[in-house]
Amino acid sequence: MPGLAGKAAVFDDIEIDQSTHRLYVADRTDKGIDVFDVSGPAARFLTTVALPDTPNGLAVAPGRVYAGTNSGALEIVDTVAGKVLSEVKSGAKEVDLIDAAPALGLVFAGTGASGTLVTIDVQAGKVLNSVAIGHPVEQPRYNPIDGQVYVSVPELDALAVIDPKAGTITKSMKLNGCLPRGLALKPAAGIAVIACRGTVMSLDLRSGQTVSIGNVANADVVQYYPSVDRFYASAPHQPQPSQVGMYGGDPVGFIGSRFVNGGGNAAVYDDTNDVIYTTDPRPATAGLTGFHMDGSRPTSIWRTALLTIGPVVLLVLLVIPTWLFLGRKADPINRKRRAPATGGPVVVLATHKVDGP
Repeated sequence: MPGLAGKAAVFDDIEIDQSTHRLYVADRTDKGIDVFDVSGPAARFLTTVALPDTPNGLAVAPGRVYAGTNSGALEIVDTVAGKVLSEVKSGAKEVDLIDAAPALGLVFAGTGASGTLVTIDVQAGKVLNSVAIGHPVEQPRYNPIDGQVYVSVPELDALAVIDPKAGTITKSMKLNGCLPRGLALKPAAGIAVIACRGTVMSLDLRSGQTVSIGNVANADVVQYYPSVDRFYASAPHQPQPSQVGMYGGDPVGFIGSRFVNGGGNAAVYDDTNDVIYTTDPRPATAGLTGFHMDGSRPTSIWRTALLTIGPVVLLVLLVIPTWLFLGRKADPINRKRRAPATGGPVVVLATHKVDGP
């Protein structure tokens, strides 16, 4: 990124709009939202949208990017004009990670140390309600299936489940030593994938059953992409390489991970070009790192069947004709018999007839 040449950058959340091929980064160093074009196989920096204060969490909706800031406001950015349209004060000291429900025109804002979940009507530009959880909160995620917001609460080792319409806590889901940070939902399956202090965990939202699916410790933000049925959890570590883990399938399990020098708090997936992006805060390379990971696109049933059964079918098609041909050659009935030997030409000797007695 041109504006960060030679600087050590500080980034937070990262989001992608698949429909417009735009990627957005919360840039605390430049106090704005960095915009990248990801229509091609490599990201291209476009601009930085200046914000009134330092950004934290991001969320996207058609024509909009929302940013929570350290001043406790939600900034509403017009992605076409590339500027802030308006802001909504949450009433808290800061807005940290957020989630959006574009169909409802709502944004759900976690307020970090303030310990509340704020529901904001972005069309009306006002706060609908604020639910006090009483402990610092991390990542909120809205579930369109049950209409609830799930918020990770590390000090309670639980997810707080909130009805955003009523503005009440409906229940708390214990996580058995997870100490959660980021999470993402697979609503149709009723599954959450949660970044824990020592592992990554899957949670059945209906039964409350938890399963450690491991391999990445102390990750921050978790993202889910239904187009490929993949979760990504990013664990930033300095100076050691950061780690990005990929999870998916049914049941959800670990698929693979990648160590990345200077990786960031979050990773996003570009489903057009099959590229995973994370931020890189290091002084000489501040910007984005993009890479591929095996298994990022699930293999279809037909392709799996073709790869599994195809070689066998091909072998059968080659072997059977050969076997039939050799078999027919070996059958005595089909062997060519040697023609019976015949005598040489018949020679008729003429005798001289003698006339007379």
